[in-house]
Amino acid sequence: MGTALGAQAGEARLREIATSAGFKQVRRVAETPFNMVLEVTA
Repeated sequence: MGTALGAQAGEARLREIATSAGFKQVRRVAETPFNMVLEVTA
């Protein structure tokens, strides 16, 4: 069974999962009071 992230996972947890999956860079590209957009690159 996979990891359940949900809407409240947070940047730190998303960054941890992306890097453990082999992605090299994670950066926040946009943010509002309700949303956060991360760019994940290999």
